[in-house]
Amino acid sequence: MANEGEKTVKRVCVTGAAGYIASWLVKDLLERGYTVNATLRDPGDERKSRPLLDLAGAEDRLKLFQADLLKEGSFDSAVEGCEGVFHVAGLTDSQASLEDYIVPAINGVLNVMKACTRAKSVKRVVFTSSIFTACPLNDKGELTRSCIDETCWSPINFLKSQPNALAWYMTARTLAGQEAFKYGVENNLEVITIEPAAVIGPWITTTHDITSVQIISALIGVNDIYYEILKYMQFVLGSIPIVHIEDISNAHIFLMEHPSAQGRYICSVDSANIKTLKDFLAKQLKTSFKLQEEDSINRYVPFSSKKLLDMGFSYKYSLEQTFEQGIDCAKKNKILN
Repeated sequence: MANEGEKTVKRVCVTGAAGYIASWLVKDLLERGYTVNATLRDPGDERKSRPLLDLAGAEDRLKLFQADLLKEGSFDSAVEGCEGVFHVAGLTDSQASLEDYIVPAINGVLNVMKACTRAKSVKRVVFTSSIFTACPLNDKGELTRSCIDETCWSPINFLKSQPNALAWYMTARTLAGQEAFKYGVENNLEVITIEPAAVIGPWITTTHDITSVQIISALIGVNDIYYEILKYMQFVLGSIPIVHIEDISNAHIFLMEHPSAQGRYICSVDSANIKTLKDFLAKQLKTSFKLQEEDSINRYVPFSSKKLLDMGFSYKYSLEQTFEQGIDCAKKNKILN
């Protein structure tokens, strides 16, 4: 289950297990022999729970728990007896104001962390944060970095001033990540955060409201809302970072098992601008897409996964292979003709 010298964790908890990343993570953990406590807001919802219960190894080593990020104490049962916790759950619904994003994000993280402290068995928490917490702009909105690494924190003051829900989401995720580290230090809890790029590839969930589908549909012109998100991502981050679902799942487990892991980790195999991604999709689909003025943005800021790679992690899929699999899966599910 773990290489020589790595931590061996036998029972873990995965929060938000019906989500895109979390469901794949549950699959990979079961395949590696872990026993998994998985939380859902409603385990009785067959649409969300059935794909998990049908996974290989689920009958003997998967248990579902009801838990709500906004209810303190609701994670206690799921976390009890676990050595490691993958906190993947997040509140992503659109909110009416900046505070509507910030308060639930911070309270949700603290509710899970407090459950880990009460459990006493938890040795490490791997918190799925967001690439949106690492932004190369300063508090005036000026580009100050030529490369993004783990020393970059998104500029809270600038983001708060933006009349943009995605900026508010970035603010909330950044503050939640900082709060997680603060809680870990103050309560002697080992906390690691992973900052995933935009995730593309196959999926095991039965719903299609996942980033892989949203990104591809946005690029081909059938998802205007997510296209606006991609444009804003390109503006604030300098490029659109990409990672394969299998690689991000493997990175979570790698960081749980590696004895010297600490702090933040960016997980992005590569990044590109919207024009490059559209051109690649057009080639794969043997068609053409209308380019907008914003697609040809000149600046390009790459993301660095050096910290993760230097520890021995390796990506299985390139950016091109990642998109190829995402396209194939979208075709099989009749999302693309």
